[in-house]
Amino acid sequence: MTYDLAIVGGGILGLAHAWHGARAGLRVAVFERGTVASGASVRNFGMLAIVAQRPGPELDSALNSLDAWREVAAGAGLAIRQAGCLFVARQPEEMAVLAECAAGTKVNGQDFTLLDGAGVHDRTPGITDAALGGLYSPDAWKVDQRGALAAIAAWLAREHGVTFHFGAEVSEAADGRIVTASGEWRADHIVICGGDEFARLHPEAWKASGVTTCRLQMLRTVPQPAEWRLDPFVLGGLSLTRYTAFADCDSLPALKEYQTAHQADALAHGIHIIAAQETDGSVTLGDSHHYGAGAVPDDPAKVDDLILSALNRVVSLPDRQIADRWVGNYAHLSGQSLLRLVPASGVTAVTVTNGQGMTHGFQVAERTIQELTGAQAQSCVS
Repeated sequence: MTYDLAIVGGGILGLAHAWHGARAGLRVAVFERGTVASGASVRNFGMLAIVAQRPGPELDSALNSLDAWREVAAGAGLAIRQAGCLFVARQPEEMAVLAECAAGTKVNGQDFTLLDGAGVHDRTPGITDAALGGLYSPDAWKVDQRGALAAIAAWLAREHGVTFHFGAEVSEAADGRIVTASGEWRADHIVICGGDEFARLHPEAWKASGVTTCRLQMLRTVPQPAEWRLDPFVLGGLSLTRYTAFADCDSLPALKEYQTAHQADALAHGIHIIAAQETDGSVTLGDSHHYGAGAVPDDPAKVDDLILSALNRVVSLPDRQIADRWVGNYAHLSGQSLLRLVPASGVTAVTVTNGQGMTHGFQVAERTIQELTGAQAQSCVS
């Protein structure tokens, strides 16, 4: 069997490429080594983080991807909720960054509302009394990160004619050939989605690119009481120095100085706090960041404790019992959000390198398919 487009990897980036490829009239097949993808696409918060993007091309990319998510979710029968996002400030340095960002909201085209301490508590239950205030934006959407991939794949197969090969670990992807233990297929073009597959199939190109791995720890609580709902994503001050939405604030250096002096343990493990409630009432919590191949903290349990301690200073959950812990990995390339290159003839390798594949994946895929169906693809790192 010969396909116009063969995609290696059935995570959200692979599915996004399959959707755009099918819409372009291509015969598309997806090869996924698991019965369903179980990598970074399910080990996250299910957050479409429009709120976190720097105004300009980055924000535009996220908004375009959101439009695609809405269309795909409607077709696949997948719920997508406009949860909103609340950044909570406990220190004057954090509050200064939030106030500056809110002041520029009209200029930058973002939707931010500055809240005082009372406003934060009115917005969201469980915010601790130490909160000085916060910044609210409606521009964050929640999807079911654990159920979305199966729903989208079934819809792509049913409505768009995409062929799926599950349980098919690809051992070779080059020269128009896809090889697995169960057979060989031909494809006019191959797209490798996700860092794990890229590193395994084309290790020399992976190494030459300079890309590495980020390891993160996350947790999930038991379901909270039925009457208690954490509607928006809740984030703390440590997030302000990680997200590019705040990168141009003049008050950011003072916050970085404060964090260096008073939050050294959290910075050492790349911790910033996100809390997101799932449809069953459980709350997903995290996360930490350790960079480099094989990077593992000396005491992972201590990292979990630091995450929970930082969370407890921002929001108090009715039931703090932890039901699940896991580790996630995603590709990381310092200073860049995307790696796209041609490691072999007829092969394009694509991976998001800033941990925001859910937010940008559909726009990244649209560009890839435009290159393949339009002008000849060129080797590039973007």
